[in-house]
Amino acid sequence: MKRDERARGNDRGFTLLEMLLVLVLLAGSGFVLLIKLPVNLEKERLTFATTQLLEDIRDTRQAALAENNWYSIKFYYQIGDQHYQIFRQGTRVKDVYYKEGIQLFGGPKELSFSAIGRGVGATIILTNSKGERRSIIVAPVGMRIREK
Repeated sequence: MKRDERARGNDRGFTLLEMLLVLVLLAGSGFVLLIKLPVNLEKERLTFATTQLLEDIRDTRQAALAENNWYSIKFYYQIGDQHYQIFRQGTRVKDVYYKEGIQLFGGPKELSFSAIGRGVGATIILTNSKGERRSIIVAPVGMRIREK
């Protein structure tokens, strides 16, 4: 009996089949991530840039209302120089540069907000290197700012 007890005590560990199964599952998961990650990365960059611009436009309008001053956002569409600047009564407050692959595709050169928060309507389009687009719409009536 003592011999059987010792034999059972040494039967700890994993079988070769269990080890191979775990390695196959890990390799499959890694392969899926390797394939999907670059696709999602471009999309996430576009989503981040759009959200950042949307929030900056909303914050700029809100600052114009709160401070009773005029604000403007100037957009630069040159190749290699894709960015926008926020101005408070003509003084630059903030510069935002886009990450590689994100471009301003269309929209106004400038978006201004008066001291009462009013401005002109506009549609600003952002694209990524895969051709996906996102739009930000500033409605002239009611000054609703939304993403499309």
